[in-house]
Amino acid sequence: MQKYWVDKRKYVTVTGKPTSTAIKSVSKPVKWVLFGVCMGVVGVVLLFYGVIVAGSFARLWGIDPSFSMKNYQYVLGVGREAIRDTLAIAALSTPISGLLGMAIAFLVVRKSFPGKRAMDFISMLSFALPGTVVGIGYILAFNRKPFLLTGTLAILVLNFVFRYFPVGIQAGVATLRQVDPSIEEAAANLGADSPTTFRKITLPLMAPAFFSALVFAFVRAMTAISAAIFLVSADWNLMTVQILNQVNSGRLGAAAAFSVILVGVIVVAMALIRLVVDKALGIRYQARF
Repeated sequence: MQKYWVDKRKYVTVTGKPTSTAIKSVSKPVKWVLFGVCMGVVGVVLLFYGVIVAGSFARLWGIDPSFSMKNYQYVLGVGREAIRDTLAIAALSTPISGLLGMAIAFLVVRKSFPGKRAMDFISMLSFALPGTVVGIGYILAFNRKPFLLTGTLAILVLNFVFRYFPVGIQAGVATLRQVDPSIEEAAANLGADSPTTFRKITLPLMAPAFFSALVFAFVRAMTAISAAIFLVSADWNLMTVQILNQVNSGRLGAAAAFSVILVGVIVVAMALIRLVVDKALGIRYQARF
């Protein structure tokens, strides 16, 4: 239904930049009411994070709130390999997921070939299943030769790539539908081949969608638990699984310390991804107020 409705009309720009909605003005009373509601939501979110941070420094959460670093010492000692494994898996799956999502979006919007609609439909199927079903499916599919991947790095990377790249596809499709194809046709008329046009023309135009796809893929790779819990092994573990294990063992302070480290890594990674996308595509984002 969504595809039928979107395909009925086309809204493109010949400037090479996706359109953006204008800020709608409201009366001052309504503005302050909306501002108060938003600040209330922000306060609740910050309260959650504040409790986690405070619990990570507590000697014994709920009993002895005195300041202590033992939770972080425990995490950096016992959970060092889980932190390393999570970063490695996220670093491998994120660029593959982002680039694959942009490539499929480009093929869906700009190219015509047999099986295009089937490819678009199949690429979205992973979002139609619960994570637990996906994890069990990976075990059943890759648990015997010649596709024996259970317990390896490859099965975790494949899970994160194909589980979360539909977000990048839809973001790329939405962006490309706002850009006139004549911009890419002009590059082709000047002698650029398809890979060069995609790399130098199309991908920079899709930079906002590309950034969103990379961030979403990295965050989900760092925080996923439903499917990944069936795929971890003694050789490759995840921080989220460690957090769940610490909670089940009653070590809430250690779980909180894991969570704080996880949030810190994600914040730093988002800034780095933004910097890399800006430099790689030669784009500077300007905020509009």
